[in-house]
Amino acid sequence: MKLIADKELKTDEEVVEYFKENNIVLNDYRNAVIALITDNNDRIILQRRGPKSRDEENRLADIGGAVEESDKDFREALKREIIEEVGNEANIQIENFVCCFLCCKYDSRSKKEVNWLFWVYKCRYIDGNLLFNEPGKCLGYEFYKYNELPRNEMLDTTKEFWDYYYKTL
Repeated sequence: MKLIADKELKTDEEVVEYFKENNIVLNDYRNAVIALITDNNDRIILQRRGPKSRDEENRLADIGGAVEESDKDFREALKREIIEEVGNEANIQIENFVCCFLCCKYDSRSKKEVNWLFWVYKCRYIDGNLLFNEPGKCLGYEFYKYNELPRNEMLDTTKEFWDYYYKTL
């Protein structure tokens, strides 16, 4: 993974302009949004991936997903992804932008390598029910303090997102 931006860009149009200004050449990529969620006790909330997830079944991952053309901007995409994954009974607030990473990952659906721009945001779970809105994709939610994370069970990207976040506090 490579750090691409530490300033928030809101749309793909802004990404294209940012690439031009910074001489970044990346012709084929997809945008995704990631929620680094903690609760009021500073425990990290991760989901256990199920057999219908895109990849890496039984691993722990953050909540998030691909930005869609219908999304107004990256924050709206993240709000949509949170509701899609945990439902609308949970009060989760998007607090601040963290960074953007570039990561080339194999996509089992398209059967090809995809350059993903992961737009990472710090979020806070305030209260409410975390639902299993995508049965088969999510087996459950788990809560950990940063120093207690089961790193051998986490996606590599999830580890890197959290390590970067805690390194920059």
